[in-house]
Amino acid sequence: MKFEKILEKISYEKINLQIVNKNIDVYKVTNDSREVNNESIFVAIKGFKKDGHEFIHKAIEKGAKVIFCENDEYFNNNAIFVKVKNTRKILSKISSILYEEPSRKLNIIGVTGTNGKTSITYILNHIFNYNSYKTGIIGTMGVSIDNEKFTLNNTTPESHQLQYFMKEMVNKNIDNCFMEVSSHSTILNRINDIYFNIGIFTNLTKDHLDFHKTMEEYYKAKKKFFYKVENALINIDDKYGERLYHELKEDGVNVVSYSIKKNSDYKASIKDININGIIFELKIENKIHEFKINTPGKFSVYNTLASIIASYNSNIDIEDIKKSLENFKGVKGRFEIIPSELDCTIILDFAHTPDGLEKVMETIDEVAVGRKIVMFGAGGERDISRRALMGEVAGRYCDFCYLTSDNPRYENPKDICEEIAQGVKKHHNNYKIIIDRAEAINYIIDNYKPKDIILLAGKSTEPYQAIEDKKVPYDERANTIKAIENKEKSMKG
Repeated sequence: MKFEKILEKISYEKINLQIVNKNIDVYKVTNDSREVNNESIFVAIKGFKKDGHEFIHKAIEKGAKVIFCENDEYFNNNAIFVKVKNTRKILSKISSILYEEPSRKLNIIGVTGTNGKTSITYILNHIFNYNSYKTGIIGTMGVSIDNEKFTLNNTTPESHQLQYFMKEMVNKNIDNCFMEVSSHSTILNRINDIYFNIGIFTNLTKDHLDFHKTMEEYYKAKKKFFYKVENALINIDDKYGERLYHELKEDGVNVVSYSIKKNSDYKASIKDININGIIFELKIENKIHEFKINTPGKFSVYNTLASIIASYNSNIDIEDIKKSLENFKGVKGRFEIIPSELDCTIILDFAHTPDGLEKVMETIDEVAVGRKIVMFGAGGERDISRRALMGEVAGRYCDFCYLTSDNPRYENPKDICEEIAQGVKKHHNNYKIIIDRAEAINYIIDNYKPKDIILLAGKSTEPYQAIEDKKVPYDERANTIKAIENKEKSMKG
């Protein structure tokens, strides 16, 4: 694309075009100097740890033709320099222009909330795939474009990456994209220039307060997203969801509600629940429909309910939605029962907040016959107040708690575990600290008792442990399967 075409569509404060010709070709935009080539625009963003302005010289050395910055003191004769007020916003705008506004060519369903985002995007993906639609996913488990996988560093990546992946979806004739929308992404302008057909709100519980500082600021970050969507779908059983529904309605946003408890536009009624799944009813256009899903727990009903409504509003026939859900085995790493020959149930789940852990434990509580065992930790350099709260939840529901490492970063993982233990102690002293997760899994499975339900919480499909500033490869599923195999061998003699 000619750079002058981009200039025509943006606002800026200062430019040094008297030095360099604006009639040049650019095909890439990035805020990472390591990704720059001689067809690139480099946008200098002031980050939390590093300031991109300090890497302008490296970007030019690697061939960047255009530099966007917030300070004209960096201007020189080696590239086109453009001064703007906010480089985060301009990165989003330029990315959308450069990749030809791909979000306008997709049916994009964005999902936000503390819990349930990943599950909903993957349930939607299954429904659409089952009904012969090509799809894309962007979220915690990476990017999937027509089932081809790409890894990401953030739940919602930077704006230029978002626009690039959506452009790839358009190039592959994909019509539908399901995206997890984090609160960080709204505050940091990553989704500014994306057009969402449907926005889903799941719930809001204590999380990310290291970033937002208060629950009110966290709520406002979530709310901001819904002024970008054509249709909002809100869980009003959540207290913040109920508030959001009324505030959006007052502001003229096209909004509908869903629930299990309160009266809503789409209210589900649970008829049967067990460890293998749930049957529930839902009234749509004055007709009652029965749905069967293969994962237990009320949280599964909420996630499925949102997915049904979004699919139905995307013109998928309700009977086709039913059939697809009956054939859905669940989301990898979300209340995933690991197969084994052992006389116990081993569950892998991503729960890493007090509310997320409680929802999973409530589900286990409904079906448990033997002991309830949980293993989990808490992230270092993150909201420390939730550590004891998670311990309280675990202590209230579980017979025994194993406390372990989960992305300690620069903190001592044992200290984190001791803070979690303060919550467990409010109910009992049945806990053990085993810092190494693989070692903890081996110990738990080696010492299980018949009919135990063992929940391995927090890590799930996340492929690393964040230790200091490194991401050390880690695979919870592989470690669990290995521990099961070792136990099965030892039992066979």
